[in-house]
Amino acid sequence: MGIKGNAFLRPAGTIASAAILIAALAACAELPRDPDGTTERVRRTHEIVLGDIAGAPRSPEAERVLDRVAARLGARVTRTEGHGEELLNRLEKGKVDLVYGHFAEASPWAGKVHFGSPLGWRTDVGKEEHVPRFAFRNGENGWIALVEGEAR
Repeated sequence: MGIKGNAFLRPAGTIASAAILIAALAACAELPRDPDGTTERVRRTHEIVLGDIAGAPRSPEAERVLDRVAARLGARVTRTEGHGEELLNRLEKGKVDLVYGHFAEASPWAGKVHFGSPLGWRTDVGKEEHVPRFAFRNGENGWIALVEGEAR
């Protein structure tokens, strides 16, 4: 006979493997995710709550990114000005969606919030250097990817 071993089981095993692969790919389509739903909330409320650090000079690049994100989500930007500690604390608690300021990557807040890429033409900066960038709530990876994608 030309059939060896469990040849009749191979098609079923192939089908099961294909089903697992399809399920895994479908799950990946949802990545990155926002555990606290920032992106969906912005879509639903049509509002991006931005914390502006008092005294931080506005970057034309930051304004361009905000305009693009707002247009993409059909939202408007509502600004609230405050001091760094206050706004980063509000960000960590989910009271604002994004904070704009001049931050160093080596900030003590780096373990509590996510600092995005430097905005503007300078991208190669030292960890201690304060440069224009957005700060995000940790774990809101879909939101981070959306905003950072518009910054490129």
